[in-house]
Amino acid sequence: MNTVNHRSGNESLRFDDRVTGRQVLQLTSSWQRSVHGYYDIPPWSPRDGRIAFSSMAPGEREGDIYVMGPDGADVTFLTRSRAMSANDGAMAQWSADGRRVYFKDREEHGPVIGWADVDTGERGFSPGDLRMVSPAADQLAFHTSVGEHPDHEVLSRRREMGVFVQDMASGQAIQLASVGDCLDLHPRRAEVADWHLFVKHTKWSPDGRRIMFVFTNEIRFADKFAELPRVKDVYVVNADGSGLKRVGEFGNHPLWHPNGRQVLTNSSFEGRPGTSLVLTDVETGERCLASAAMSGSGHPSFSPDGSRIVLDHVLRNEGYGSLNLIDVAAGSVEHLVQVRVCDHTHVGTHLHPVWSRDGRQVLYASDATGTAQLCVIEV
Repeated sequence: MNTVNHRSGNESLRFDDRVTGRQVLQLTSSWQRSVHGYYDIPPWSPRDGRIAFSSMAPGEREGDIYVMGPDGADVTFLTRSRAMSANDGAMAQWSADGRRVYFKDREEHGPVIGWADVDTGERGFSPGDLRMVSPAADQLAFHTSVGEHPDHEVLSRRREMGVFVQDMASGQAIQLASVGDCLDLHPRRAEVADWHLFVKHTKWSPDGRRIMFVFTNEIRFADKFAELPRVKDVYVVNADGSGLKRVGEFGNHPLWHPNGRQVLTNSSFEGRPGTSLVLTDVETGERCLASAAMSGSGHPSFSPDGSRIVLDHVLRNEGYGSLNLIDVAAGSVEHLVQVRVCDHTHVGTHLHPVWSRDGRQVLYASDATGTAQLCVIEV
């Protein structure tokens, strides 16, 4: 492995947002892309606050996993991944005890789960895939990557494909729910019985007791096979595989509320145009507005105490985006930052605002310089 060009030291700089006047700490300043995992995966260590991130050359599918201090100091190479994507890198994320960084990797036969111990430097991998690390245990949740299979197997192997949990101590993975199980519960099951359905976005509840996921044919198959109107629903299942339940149809970007009982989505809501910030109770199906202060857009994310929502809004044609902060109780909105946006696509850079574990900061990715960099603002 060639280590000559590995990043190190401190790349950070500070600047004032030209519209809001807020100070922004830009953590990275490299010619390589720097991205965090996702808007629901805090990149800060639960132990010491260090930030894990993925780094890759523009256009590459391989790259490196790094950690750095919360102020951008001490950028340190951990290991390499062969499974990078532009928006979320290798989805680098911390174990519940803050001793390991897990990430997506792959070998010739397909995806694997990579890991690096930040104390000992030990590295390894396990069979399987990665979507989200449990906040409560050394377990990973993942779903079948249908892109690794021919289209006809999406139909013929739906009892094998689904949602899984892997215990990293033993390496054992168990299936919690199959695509077929989800189809059995769907109200349109007779209509969509021969459609190309799959699951994605497996996300742990904040207490690690449940997993939410999306059951759909959208984007990948709906238009390709004229399977319309598309299927797109939120399901939940307990961490032991019991209690599989369909919560309901939604719009975009589902996220657990910190209370672990509700799911936040950008969805239609009676009496309001477009999409709204909607909360759905996973037990009762009851829906309410999380806030009426803004419409539902971008990647809305609750602060850890549930008191605030940060969301991104991008105007692609005008080449800029913004982050806005909603105070849920007061119904007020604060414009945090306004940034230049160069390539807001799935092969470019999404802002993906994500809260720190203490609710004091929001981190986002910005390609205002032409290359994705990580930035932090105090809130």
